[in-house]
Amino acid sequence: MVVLRKLLFGLVCLAMVSACATPSSTPNTSSFPDAPARTPKSDKALIRAQLARGYMAQQQYAVAKEELDRALSIDPNHSESHYVMALLMLELKQYEEAEHHFAKAVQTNRANSEAAHDFGVYLCQTDRARQAIDYFEIAAANPLFERSYLSLMRAGECLAKIGDRSAERYLRQALSIDPTLKPALYRLAEIYYQSGNYLSARAYIERYFAAATPTAAALLLAYNIELRNGANEVAQSYRSQLLSNFPASREAASVRRRGSGR
Repeated sequence: MVVLRKLLFGLVCLAMVSACATPSSTPNTSSFPDAPARTPKSDKALIRAQLARGYMAQQQYAVAKEELDRALSIDPNHSESHYVMALLMLELKQYEEAEHHFAKAVQTNRANSEAAHDFGVYLCQTDRARQAIDYFEIAAANPLFERSYLSLMRAGECLAKIGDRSAERYLRQALSIDPTLKPALYRLAEIYYQSGNYLSARAYIERYFAAATPTAAALLLAYNIELRNGANEVAQSYRSQLLSNFPASREAASVRRRGSGR
């Protein structure tokens, strides 16, 4: 469960910056309602949930659980409390409970885009891409969610993992919001290379290099793209950079085995 451990760390970080049950049905993404009105009950529950976040940051999980239990006893439909409980259940490796609370967090407040996004990440990491997309779409549909581009990008990456060509659409949408989104640029270059659209692959890898410091993987991809485009001199330039900057990498070993690439 190392992957889930890393996932939890990322989700907790995202949650702290913004303050990440198997669903019984597919969420309806056709409209985006307003968040539930605040009430005295929800305000009290929110205080408990915020306290729980603090205890989680200190790894005082038992105390955090007590606070969240109190929050949900005050308001059983408090979205933020379900969200934080989901994060806590991930930390405690109670994955079914985590899923239940993620789903409840979104069900009770579709404006809780952090919960929807993070549930999407979790579902994708656990090989449920189709379900994940529903939640990424909920998160991205919120006009007040400042990281909607991130949900679109994660949706594209998730679909790319299973070879679904609709990944391209989500990645393009993400780039329409942030044209310098490096993972999306790289992933599109990879998708176009794999599909044989080498000119488009070139365009995206060049945009990637304009926004990011080259990595071994990106240099190898660029090398392969230019070989396919028949641009051998450009390809050899990428090869030289790869061998010079990342001599011990697997990518460098790969091009050495292939000789000059011709």
